[in-house]
Amino acid sequence: MKLSYAKVVAPLLAAAAALGLGACGRAEHVTDAVSGPGRHGGRPQIVAGCPSLVANNPNSAFNLLLEMGSVPQFRANRLRIETVGDFGELSLGAAGACIAADVPTMNIIGGHANVFLHGTNTSVTTTGNRLTFGALVPLGVNVEPGIALGSDAQGNILEIIWPDLAGLGSGSPIVRVQLANWNKAMVTAASAIDVTWDLTLEQDGVQTTLKGAAAGMGMDGAPVIGDAGLAIVPCPATLSGAGGNIVAVDASIPQFRPGKRLRMDVVGDVASKALNAIGGCAAADPGTISFVSGSGNVFRGGTNVSVTESGQAISFGPLLFPGMALEPGVVIASDASGNKLEIIWPGLAGLPAGAPVMRFQLTRWNSWIQTGRQVDVAMTFDARAADGSTATFSARANGVSVPVAK
Repeated sequence: MKLSYAKVVAPLLAAAAALGLGACGRAEHVTDAVSGPGRHGGRPQIVAGCPSLVANNPNSAFNLLLEMGSVPQFRANRLRIETVGDFGELSLGAAGACIAADVPTMNIIGGHANVFLHGTNTSVTTTGNRLTFGALVPLGVNVEPGIALGSDAQGNILEIIWPDLAGLGSGSPIVRVQLANWNKAMVTAASAIDVTWDLTLEQDGVQTTLKGAAAGMGMDGAPVIGDAGLAIVPCPATLSGAGGNIVAVDASIPQFRPGKRLRMDVVGDVASKALNAIGGCAAADPGTISFVSGSGNVFRGGTNVSVTESGQAISFGPLLFPGMALEPGVVIASDASGNKLEIIWPGLAGLPAGAPVMRFQLTRWNSWIQTGRQVDVAMTFDARAADGSTATFSARANGVSVPVAK
C-alpha cells in the first residue's frame, strides 16, 4: 500500500502498513535502523511543556547540528538514510512530546528531501529533483510511539524518531529519509551519497523551518560522524571497551615536499567518540590517559606493498604532550629519523571544533610515491588509563591522492 499524507486524516493503521508493520514490526522499523552503535548525543530527557517556536522562513532556516549520518539499509526496494542531531536555536528533541502525541500541540506541516551522489549536485531521485512531503503525522502511542511520518505518492518517506519516546533510551532525534524508488543506475554498493532535508513546524500560527544535511555516507552503513557530537567532554575513567576502528570522515595529504616532508592526515573517531573524549586527559599535564606507543604505514593504493623507506611499518614510542604554552591539544612522537606520529584535538588546539586529526609524517619514503598516484594510510595508537585499562585505536584511509608538491 502507498500512502499519501496530503490529508492529515490519513488512517494511522494504513501508515503502519505502508512501513510493513504488524504486531511484530516495531523492532525492525525503529530499532534495527538507528544509525550506528551506542547512544547519539545527550539531550535532556522529555520534560513537561512545549518549547515555543521561533518564527523564520526557508531562507533563514535553522541548521541541524549533525552528530551522525548513515545509510543503515540499502536494498532493492529501500534506500534508508538517517541523520542524528538537534538544533541550537530550538530543540527538536524537546518538541517531540508535543509533536508525537495523540493530540499534538505542535505540527509538522510539510517538508522536502533530496539525495545526491556524494560531492555533486546530481540528484538520484527518480525525477532528479527534491521530494515534497505533506504533513508528518504521529502514528500514536498505541501504534508506534515517538514517531512522526509522511509519505509521497511513490512511497518515499520522511520521518522523525524520538528515541526516548520510542523506548530506545536517550538520544537526539533521528530524521529518516527513505526512498522506495530512485535512479538505480546511479547508486551501487560502492557509491557514497549526500542527503538534505527540511521540515516546517507550526504552533499557534508561528512557523519554524529546520533543515539538515549529511555527506559522504557509504552503502555499507558505516556512520559519518558530525562535529556536533565532538564537543570537549569529560575524560573517561577507564578505557575498557573504548578502542576500535576509526570512522574516517576525511583524509588528505596536506604537505608533499619531496626530499623533506610527506604529511598524511586522517580525520575521524570511533563510533562511540571515545578518542575525542580522551583529548582533555591525554593532551594535559599531568595527564590521566597516555598514548604509550603507535605505528604508521603507507602503501601503494589497493595493495599491501609498503612504500615507507624501509618497506615496513614505522613504530613509535610514547606520544607526548608538548605543553599548553608550546602546543595545546596535541600529543606527538618522533623517531630517530624525524618521522612523526601525532593526534590533534581541534577544539583543544584553538581550532574550530571537529573530530580528532591523526597525522603520520615522513621525512623519507620510497620513490614510488609521486604526484597523481594514490596511497593507503594506516595508523595505530595504543592508550593506557590510570586504572591500567588499555585501548588501541586504528585509523585507515584508502585511495588518498598524492598532490602536486606543496
